[in-house]
Amino acid sequence: MRANQGLYLTTWGQPGAGGDQLDLTPAREQLASAHRLAERLSGSATAHRAEALEAHTELQHAGEDAEHTYGNSEQVSAGGDQSSARRASETGGRGETPGLRAPWLHLASPAGITATTPASTHLAQGGALSVSSGEDVNIATGGSLVAAITQRLSLFVQRAGIKLFAARGNVDIHAHTGAIGLAAEKDVTVSSSAGRVEISAASEILLSSGGGYIRIKDGSIDIHAPGAIDVKGAQHAFGGPASTGQSLPDLPEGDDELCSRKNRDASTGGEGLVEE
Repeated sequence: MRANQGLYLTTWGQPGAGGDQLDLTPAREQLASAHRLAERLSGSATAHRAEALEAHTELQHAGEDAEHTYGNSEQVSAGGDQSSARRASETGGRGETPGLRAPWLHLASPAGITATTPASTHLAQGGALSVSSGEDVNIATGGSLVAAITQRLSLFVQRAGIKLFAARGNVDIHAHTGAIGLAAEKDVTVSSSAGRVEISAASEILLSSGGGYIRIKDGSIDIHAPGAIDVKGAQHAFGGPASTGQSLPDLPEGDDELCSRKNRDASTGGEGLVEE
């Protein structure tokens, strides 16, 4: 099946065949609703210094391209109605009917869309991928969930927080060439239920609050306070110099092997990935 002017595959009915063949009103309204949701959440994300949803502009274009009309009748409103095709015939070919501005493939269904296979499924595109859902998005996998990203990863939650759990195994967070920032308006708690908490740094560790601070640097420990320093203990031992070794992780420096601009152009032309 080929349609070089666009294809609309739908299970939205038209009782009595009373509508236009390319009346994309249900699909267009769904696209507009998805774009409003993406635009609202994108604005909220940027207000909280998270990344914007840049791909939602392509979603807007999809809806705009579904508002095109064919014909030249001045009597028929843009978008057509159920009698526009009949009216065009009665007026000697004059009339308007809905169509597509670009050769999009639109799938629309009031009940839902499923795609199943006992084998694998592959989705590839040269441009952006935008996913909008008015309710939940659930992903269940019997194996691993692995993502490799060339540029950046940004996660933003508007209301209910973020949770990350590992029932078994470790949780590792690395920044191989940059810094890690952790900030909260309220308490920050670090605890180990059956082990220890270790903090180490190559150059300096600084703990500060209320103007007082403890600095560990170059083998020395500075304890300064604008007020009192209270030291209590059953025993106090002050001996000679002592030190302990520290082992810091060796972080790899990966090379950026993909050229994003050339890769995007190649994907648009149906070619493979392009390395720098």
